[in-house]
This record gives sequence, structure tokens and C-alpha cells, in this order.
Amino acid sequence: MHRFKSQGVSSRVFSKPQWVAPKDRVVKWNIVTGDKVAIIAGKDKDTIGEIKSVDRKNNTVIVEGKKLAKKHVPMQPAAPEGIMRKEQPIHLSNVMLLHPDTQIPTRIERRRVEKTMDDGRVVTRWSRFVRNSEVEIPKPTRKYNDKSGEEFFATTPEKVLEVTYTPSTTEPPVPSDLIKELRNIYKKK
Repeated sequence: MHRFKSQGVSSRVFSKPQWVAPKDRVVKWNIVTGDKVAIIAGKDKDTIGEIKSVDRKNNTVIVEGKKLAKKHVPMQPAAPEGIMRKEQPIHLSNVMLLHPDTQIPTRIERRRVEKTMDDGRVVTRWSRFVRNSEVEIPKPTRKYNDKSGEEFFATTPEKVLEVTYTPSTTEPPVPSDLIKELRNIYKKK
């Protein structure tokens, strides 16, 4: 629990997760991070939220801004008034995926789908569908950052290939003042 102290957060905020026997763990997960789900049980019943994280060992998910718990902690930078609010885990059985068109909670099923790629290869993969219909529920795209693709390549390829450093055999690569400063004065010569 000491790893949280470096973040400026009290170790009392983070509760110990309950243990689930391996035989009781869900094997085939239909919910992934970024999905829009409806909460069907608990204190936030009949609300919609986005999956923030998935804990496959404990069969729980954390929905952004839902099932908030207040925790009284000592005054610290993360909680100046001494109260922290944190999302608590929700069991997988208490959330349902939303229909992509109607945004109504719906049951889903997994089917094998064959897709032909541009180069002619046929790829089979599992996909999520609304039960008893042909409506596919797409997996959400990953949110890594908010930057556009052009900002990553700000340097032109010509500038990358340009040689800007030419080593010299007459002068050392590091200034001699720095070498003297870093030298161990206690080392036997």
C-alpha cells in the first residue's frame, strides 16, 4: 500500500478487492473498456455510463462517474477538504450493453464472422451481435491521446536524415571540466 503515498493519496482510499475462485471467473467477456453500458442494479440503477476499466480476475467493471463512494482521508493535495470520491467496482452481471441504434439495454451473443481483407485473405473473428438480430455491436476505438496524426510527424523525413553532428578526434566528446567534476577523488591512481 505504500506505492500510493508517492502519489499523494492515502492508502486507506483503496480497498482490497474481493477474491474470486478461478472456476467462478467469467471466461468469455463481451464487455470491453470504452463500451457504453446501462447499470441494471445497485444505487445507480437505470443510468448509462462508459466502462473505465475491466477487472477480469474479480468479474467486475468500473463505470466512469457511477457508484461513487466518499472516503474521509487526512488532508492532502489530492483531497484538500479531506473527502475523496472514488468509483467502486460493479459486478459484471449488473451491467448490460446498449443497442447501437436505440441505446436501450440489450442482450448480446457472440458469432464467428468471416471478413475478406484487401489482399484477398479471409479472416475469421468473433463479433458481438444483438441477440436474435443481425445488428453488430462494434468494439470501441482505443483512446490513447487527443492529438491528431499529423502532430506525431512534425519533423520532415529530409530533416531526420540530415547529419548535424560530426565527431572530432582532437577534442573529447565531454568537456574536460565535467570530467574532472565527475572523477572520483578517492580512487587510487
